[in-house]
Amino acid sequence: MKIAILSGGSGNDSLIKGLNKLLKYCDDVEISVIVNAYDNGKSTGVCRAVTDTLGVSDIRKNHFRMYESIYGDKANPNLVKFYGNRYDFDEGKEENEICALLDSWEMPEYKPFVSRFFQNTKAKDFKYKDFSVSNIVYAQMYKEIGYEQTNKHFCDKMGIDDFVVLNSFDNLFIKAQTESGHIIDDEGVTVFWNNPNDKIVKTIYDVRTHVGLNPRAIKLVQDADLLVISTGTFWSSIQPTIEYLDFYKYINQSKAKKIWVLNNEEDGDSFGVSSTDFIKFMEQTGLSLDDFSILINSDARQSLRQKDDKHHFIEKSMGNNKGKHDGDKYARAILQIYYDLDDMSAYDKILIDFDDTIWARDNSDLQKSISLENMTIVNTKLPDRAMIVSGNSFESIKEKLSENFGQELENVNVLIWADANSTLFNKCRVVDFIEEFAINESAKSAILDIVKQFELPLQIVGKRVVNYKIKPLSTLERKLLVEIFNLKHISGIKASIMGRTTVDILSSNNDKAFVFEHCNLANKKTLFIGDELGEGNDVNIAKKCSKVVSVKDVKEANIVLKLIVGGL
Repeated sequence: MKIAILSGGSGNDSLIKGLNKLLKYCDDVEISVIVNAYDNGKSTGVCRAVTDTLGVSDIRKNHFRMYESIYGDKANPNLVKFYGNRYDFDEGKEENEICALLDSWEMPEYKPFVSRFFQNTKAKDFKYKDFSVSNIVYAQMYKEIGYEQTNKHFCDKMGIDDFVVLNSFDNLFIKAQTESGHIIDDEGVTVFWNNPNDKIVKTIYDVRTHVGLNPRAIKLVQDADLLVISTGTFWSSIQPTIEYLDFYKYINQSKAKKIWVLNNEEDGDSFGVSSTDFIKFMEQTGLSLDDFSILINSDARQSLRQKDDKHHFIEKSMGNNKGKHDGDKYARAILQIYYDLDDMSAYDKILIDFDDTIWARDNSDLQKSISLENMTIVNTKLPDRAMIVSGNSFESIKEKLSENFGQELENVNVLIWADANSTLFNKCRVVDFIEEFAINESAKSAILDIVKQFELPLQIVGKRVVNYKIKPLSTLERKLLVEIFNLKHISGIKASIMGRTTVDILSSNNDKAFVFEHCNLANKKTLFIGDELGEGNDVNIAKKCSKVVSVKDVKEANIVLKLIVGGL
């Protein structure tokens, strides 16, 4: 999954932390954050003036927050001080005091950049109070080696992905125009405007150096599976990124699932602005909201929960701690929308495949751990609502589960269809059987003749014999064997390549979709979760269900199960 987030420096703080926690098992998820670097306030504004570069603030904040979200208590304390602390430096002694701090943090390699920063002509024009050391180092490195190389350097140093991407390399300053026509000529003033009687209505761009949009940012939007416009300061962070050089056109063209998340509280730049006002301002940029879900926090200020009849709103409780979302709730809400699982209470039954959905075939420690977590979620949180439907043998399932759920599966509460979908088990007791799946006597005899003729390894499934499994076989052997059975035209059976080494001989009636009908689910609202929805055993039953979620493996199933439980 490729996730592109458009935000400011702190607007995606809780989201990044929540996503990292929820997606902790998924090593194929790529999260990128697209920002502008037009910040011109406080120490960032000084660094811009001294080095004639873009603002470092939002980039540095994103780097540090990603680092904190991944490493937590194991974060290097020296890096925490480098990024997180702010200092008042004595006039005329700034360089020496900063270099001393870098020595104490075991970062002497940045001292030359600090020295060259203070050699810049304008460096002596400012006082360095409430200053981040990292801002100075970043800014000088931006000047010397460029934005992308600098950002990659620090991501490598922290052991995080190079995930923060600039919308443009144009060195520009933003101004704002209010309803009265007043021009606010500094971004640092814009964010503290706080005037509901003369609201900001327009951004003005003062371009000093023109390069154009960043091709990498364009590609991230084009390739995204999920695109999120996160919370943040609207007129300095969100709106300019989307509007400048018509970046919105690429967002409009993107095929990603699109979500815009509104703030919890009013920011200084948009004091007195309601959620419907924000929608008007956003559409003025050129962005189409037709294919967006607009996510509103039910814990937000009332004015930021207003809705209209023209757009698609989803409202969820996501916490509000001094304007910040609860990271876990925020991430869960985003992914519930992505997987279309935001109203789980509507589903009467959840049908779930077993192999490589709940439980991995891979026996590595990590895969076993995820599998156990998946089964525990289903067993403890969804026992009455869920039902496992597996083509596997019950003995195979029992062997995998017994170590943690009892030898007789006495601690398993969820019902399991197994033995080639034919038999319903409550713990280890048979409670139902689909007669149509039993292989007839004449077919049995013909099958066993072929098995004997070619001396094939055979496993018989079910007391009533519902499945002959022939394994292990090579890929070529499996293809040839299926051809042999097809040529024999044995009435009432079908031969299929299954798994990695198996040929299954089943009744020609055997289909997971039959389980759906047998359980009288036609008039129920049903959800199916499986890993073989393109082709394979899950296709036909999935077609009958109201909603289908295709997962790649147990890792993705783990996410989906947590989203389901969180939505109930």
